[in-house]
Amino acid sequence: MSDRTKLKTHSRLVSLFKSHHTIKTSKGKILFRIDSPGSVPQDPESNRSEPETFEWIDTYLKPNQVLWDIGANIGVFSLFAALEGNNQVISLEPSAESFATLNANIRLNKLDKQISAFCFAGASSTQMMKLFMKDASSGASHNSIKNAENQFGDFDVNGEQAIIAISLDDLNKLFKLPMPNHIKLDVDGKEPEILEGATETLKKIETIHIEVEGKNLTENISIIESCLSDAGLKEDKAWRNKGSRRNRLFKRAL
Repeated sequence: MSDRTKLKTHSRLVSLFKSHHTIKTSKGKILFRIDSPGSVPQDPESNRSEPETFEWIDTYLKPNQVLWDIGANIGVFSLFAALEGNNQVISLEPSAESFATLNANIRLNKLDKQISAFCFAGASSTQMMKLFMKDASSGASHNSIKNAENQFGDFDVNGEQAIIAISLDDLNKLFKLPMPNHIKLDVDGKEPEILEGATETLKKIETIHIEVEGKNLTENISIIESCLSDAGLKEDKAWRNKGSRRNRLFKRAL
């Protein structure tokens, strides 16, 4: 047996024995492929898993509506939103490793028709740039586009990846993707830039669920609030105390 054949056989065996994990949610069970420590999902009731994000989707995403999941990672919230089969989800995840796991999870749960995943980063404008990775493994967080700085400050780079960064307004203009009713935005400190590239999109949504911690809370909050206020969105301040307390909810002002 040649070395190449041995390696191919070994690779097939490794694939066969990859672990899987199931979490129980209010909409049913979700199955995950485990590719790294970071790809093991938290229990939905854990504050680390953001129970308030599950609650937001459960409460506000109505049948036949569209969710854009910006910073989808391995797809926990994309999968949850699509689980009942009557919603469309657009998922953006720039990390190649997390994107591969995201797509594996979509297939495992037979949600190919409901979820369209793209290996893009959200940005203020559409361009080519680099993703700087604090941790290059699947499911890792706190990476950053453009520079090695996330919401908690500078970090040591353990990998770089060329990516396409796209403004949310261009997602519809260039690719004719369905406009969202709701947006989940969790991109480790680049939220203000993405909002600046979504002025037209934000005017049409019903809610946005956005992570606000670190520099977003101490330095960028006025930019975030201004962008959302200009789009006619008002914060539900009661949401600040839910779950992990890392996310804020903005709703269309009546």
